[in-house]
Amino acid sequence: MSSSSSTLRNQLQVTHVQLREGIKLCDCGVPAKEQTCWKITNPRRRFWNCQNDMTRLKKCSFFEWKDEEQAEGNYKNLLYSLKQKLDAKEDLSEMNNLRRRIAEVEFLLSQEQYKVAKSEKEVYDARKAIGRYKMIVALLFACLVICVLKLGLLYLVRFVSLQVGAINLDVLML
Repeated sequence: MSSSSSTLRNQLQVTHVQLREGIKLCDCGVPAKEQTCWKITNPRRRFWNCQNDMTRLKKCSFFEWKDEEQAEGNYKNLLYSLKQKLDAKEDLSEMNNLRRRIAEVEFLLSQEQYKVAKSEKEVYDARKAIGRYKMIVALLFACLVICVLKLGLLYLVRFVSLQVGAINLDVLML
């Protein structure tokens, strides 16, 4: 029977490897389970302990190394560094996901900035057109005033000339 769960006991990070009935019996008479240690001092070193160790059932203190202690040096450090690299790759994968998300957000931001700039240009162009229309209205109003004044002046000249003509006729009639 095999199990793939991991657990932490007495500062040992272990991976359940396999339960082999009949190989080892613990002090309470239950078949011991074989596990693998991932602690820096004993990376990948296999051991047996009681199945009831992590439960609330009757406990015993059975613990026995299956493998001989490895020589100090390269192997322990190599295994531990490989595990650290694996953990770092998981962190790197998460960082890459975050970088990709940041790039997506920056792209969306640049699109919004483009839309804002385009809208600002449209507002500027509209204000410029309104300024031109105001100038045209002012010129038309000035032309209207000039026309009204000219008509008024013509009317006044005609009125005066009629008055002067009437005076001349009266003078002639006398």
